[in-house]
Amino acid sequence: MDKIYTNHSGGAVGSDSFWGEIGKKYGVVSKHYYHGKKTYNGNVEITEEEFNEGKEHVLKANKTLHRKPDKYMDLLARNYCQVKYSDAIFAIGHISKGIVDGGTGWAVQMAIDEGKTVYLFDQERNQWFLNENNEWSYYMEDCPVLTENFAGIGTRELKENGKKAIIDTYKKTFEK
Repeated sequence: MDKIYTNHSGGAVGSDSFWGEIGKKYGVVSKHYYHGKKTYNGNVEITEEEFNEGKEHVLKANKTLHRKPDKYMDLLARNYCQVKYSDAIFAIGHISKGIVDGGTGWAVQMAIDEGKTVYLFDQERNQWFLNENNEWSYYMEDCPVLTENFAGIGTRELKENGKKAIIDTYKKTFEK
């Protein structure tokens, strides 16, 4: 029996949607979580219990990030579902001073806090990184291989090299 792959994301424009779009070509099921206002490709509404659990994890992540989460709590708390239901995180973004920029940084930090495996393709450096023990290091392979339950997430500002990183990851996983 073939493995069933599931992508957990927020379904936002940019990286989230592109992970889902390319995944369809390989039979990957995408669960795009949302709370309150439906996101671009949102198809799974989270419960109030999941939302409240997510808020706790957002506040924990903020001890590292030192940002102001209140204005975006609907989006940030739902990001925890991406982390909770995945085995590993595959993100597109940028690492600045050891922390991932923008909204992607929240899910990445929550995953790090949970001890999950986190890969990040840094579009500015054109390189995959792996987070181990709260430290980013160059991922020495060309790209990682997806897990069966993964979070395919990232910046809304997806560049051509970010698209290629996503496509290459799917190819490496499914075209063995």
